[in-house]
Amino acid sequence: MNYWKLRLVKNSIFKIFIFSFIFFANIQVFAKDFIIKGNEYTDDDILISIIDEVPDIDEDSQSNFILKKLISSNLFKSVEVSYDLNNFYINIIEYPSINKFYYKDNERIKDEEIDNIVNQLELYTLSEFQINNLIEELSKIYQSFGYNNIQIEYKVENFSNNSSDVYLNFDEGNITKIDKINTYGNISFDKSIILSKIKSKTKNFKNIFANNNFKLFQLNNDVLRIKNYYKEQGYKDINVEYEVEYKPNNRVEIFFLINEGQQYFFNNINIENNLDKNQVIDEKLLSLIDKNQSKSKNVYNSKKIDEIEYEISSILENAGVQYFKITAFEKIENFKADLKFEISLTKPIYVNQINILGNERTYDYVFRRELNISEGDPINSSKIKSITRRLNNLNFIGSAKVDTIEVNESSQNIDILIEEAQTGSFNVGLSIGTLDGASFVSGLKENNINGTGRTLEFLVNTNKDNKEFVFSTSDKFFINSSVDHAYSLKYKENDFSKSQSYKLNTLVLDTSFSYTLSDNTYHTLGFGYSLKDYLVTNLNTASNNIKQSEGESISFILKNELTRNTLNSYIKPSRGNFISFANYFETPSSSTNGFIKNIITGKKYYSIDENIFSAQGKIGNIFSLNDNEILSDNKFSLGGRWLRGFDAFGVGPRNSRTSYIGGNNTLALKLDFSKPISLNEQNPIYFKLFNDYGTVWGNKNAVTFSDQDLRASYGFGINYYSPIGPIGFSWGFPLIDKDYDIKRMFLFSIGNIN
Repeated sequence: MNYWKLRLVKNSIFKIFIFSFIFFANIQVFAKDFIIKGNEYTDDDILISIIDEVPDIDEDSQSNFILKKLISSNLFKSVEVSYDLNNFYINIIEYPSINKFYYKDNERIKDEEIDNIVNQLELYTLSEFQINNLIEELSKIYQSFGYNNIQIEYKVENFSNNSSDVYLNFDEGNITKIDKINTYGNISFDKSIILSKIKSKTKNFKNIFANNNFKLFQLNNDVLRIKNYYKEQGYKDINVEYEVEYKPNNRVEIFFLINEGQQYFFNNINIENNLDKNQVIDEKLLSLIDKNQSKSKNVYNSKKIDEIEYEISSILENAGVQYFKITAFEKIENFKADLKFEISLTKPIYVNQINILGNERTYDYVFRRELNISEGDPINSSKIKSITRRLNNLNFIGSAKVDTIEVNESSQNIDILIEEAQTGSFNVGLSIGTLDGASFVSGLKENNINGTGRTLEFLVNTNKDNKEFVFSTSDKFFINSSVDHAYSLKYKENDFSKSQSYKLNTLVLDTSFSYTLSDNTYHTLGFGYSLKDYLVTNLNTASNNIKQSEGESISFILKNELTRNTLNSYIKPSRGNFISFANYFETPSSSTNGFIKNIITGKKYYSIDENIFSAQGKIGNIFSLNDNEILSDNKFSLGGRWLRGFDAFGVGPRNSRTSYIGGNNTLALKLDFSKPISLNEQNPIYFKLFNDYGTVWGNKNAVTFSDQDLRASYGFGINYYSPIGPIGFSWGFPLIDKDYDIKRMFLFSIGNIN
């Protein structure tokens, strides 16, 4: 009995000893020291930081792990790793450090620009891999300018202290030019339409300013542009490829190979509402279906699905529904797509945490105030899409990506990745026209001062007869408000000597509040202080009210403006609507005893097969609060751009050619038809026909020449959207006029042609 007890004790002690030995042996294996040799210029701590944490694996694998880590750092020419029971032995041969880069024959890219690229790549040691990486990056930059034959070689000068100088020799070659662009397989659209959608160009008499440099990256983007255009027209299965034929004299011929497939159309649209019955919601959903199904030629476009989903979300959220999910189903038969949107209740999901990443310059609160949501609020996929849209509309970032990360069944984190962009700009321009002469325009603008989202702008606009200086700044009214609050200081010098026999200097201080009522609808409320100084230049021809107002006068003006704008472009609109109501109230305490002025402006654009039809109209009225005569600079005038064929201040009440009075009421209408004669999407040329109507009337005091008769004109013109800005030529001919009207047949303008 004692023997077995003793044996049991001995066995137990033996097992404890073996376990302890293995345990401590393992500790030794995974806690080895590093013995480093050969590192004359690299500290041990740097090497250990590169290795980081050795994983808990066998010793051979650990040794390989250390080897790969050090080699992949590209800091060492060679690395050897060995080990024993207590240590890892690391023998290295260091790359020489780089003292300086020298560049030869690099005419297109300056030395300092290449130095910046070297710093960005953190190229400090003579690693062949990193040098080749630098050459590859520089080659891509050259190719982006059209230098497709760029050759870059390097040589090294070594020194005794294990350092080197690197010499890059550039053989830039000539810029590759596009000789011809061909399209094959485009049955539905003419070649000219396809070429108008891409950025690769050839030179000809219609687009002599075109840049015909061959850029491979641009060619790949052109394939996407052609695909997107076809998809917008319902060609869901479009496929586009390209081939490049290299010719002598460094020129290329491009072939776009297009497989159009069939055109798809939307057929039936159905919305299945599985929420509790609500008559208001159901009626709005039915109206939404009718609006989208009633459109003729309702071609298939995936963007349309997103638009309908967004409209459904807006209807539900405006009705107070928070927890819902919209699922879109698509059924395609015979190239027709039936759409079904299923609305269902979801369990409440709340925001756990909002993480904003990538904004090194801009403060978090600048983005948070755009979200209309915070931690603890309910969330759904439609709100995420809305947040993405709002952030990407900010003019001081490059892009924003919004993702949700599930925390548990009832909460999610929102991760927002911001890509910031350059926000400051300096602009210099020249606007030339037969109405205003040559105008020099320059300005500084910063859209994100010190990362706060505040804008700051200084603008100078001068020509022969007028000068304008503007200083303005704007920001949110409160940190989490959707109201923009702006301040501005403006100073103007206007010379009306030729048309109204006086000069006017104006200093304006104002502040305004602007906000979005709904999509594309905006409201602005402003208050301003105005100091005017009138100087009569000809007592014989100036109007009596201008003579009586000579000297300084003070005005306090309230401004109320409501605008809805769905135009697809400010410079070159081709579809959409614009309507604006502006109301100005000058207080009775002002020097001119006050007035109320109302202006309604409307624009309508639509296009058919690249042809653009437009109608623009304006109605205005002003009246005195104390039954006084309104000053001429506050009244309405007509002519020039709003009534082509007549001079600026050419139509309406006047005492003489140099004493234009203007009127208290105005009515104008412009009808235009524009047909493209060069389908270059970036720099198109349009031939236009126009027909204008207008009249100005109404004054308290008698005017020598005044009537309420309608004026009319017709004419033609050419609009060229050049790389330096839009250029317009027009020839107008009066249809209905008066003898005392001042005509102007030819109008020419650079920078303002609408």
